[in-house]
Formats: sequence, C-alpha cells, structure tokens
Amino acid sequence: MPALQQGVAVVEGIQCEWVPGTMNQVRVHLPGHDVQVSLEQLQQIAGVDAVHELYLKGLISLPLSNKLREAFDKA
Repeated sequence: MPALQQGVAVVEGIQCEWVPGTMNQVRVHLPGHDVQVSLEQLQQIAGVDAVHELYLKGLISLPLSNKLREAFDKA
C-alpha cells in the first residue's frame, strides 16, 4: 500500500502511462521528475512484457531500480 505524505499517495516504483493523444509516446513518472520516451525505447529498457501490459492496462508500474532509473534518464 502506498505511503501517504501530506494527504497525497506516494507510489514506490516507476509508473508508465500513455501520453494523451499519441499512440507511441509514454510518460514515465520517476521519483522526483517525469520523462517522455517512445514506445520503442520503453521496450528496449523494460522489455516487451512491459509494452504488452501497457497496451492492456494503460498504466504500468515497474520496480524501482538504479538500472531502470538510469536507463530512463538517458533516454
């Protein structure tokens, strides 16, 4: 269950969702900032299973790891 900080849920991990109005752009919510990547970049970084889940659910959560965080920051 996410922790609450001043009435706002704090989610542990990396959240990915579609950029509204696009079919190939993904907004990645990292702790402290957001980045926008292409669907191809998401697949290279997080794998094809993450892309499939994004298509099915529209929003995915990835585990917070230094490897993923650095890869998204470089994208």
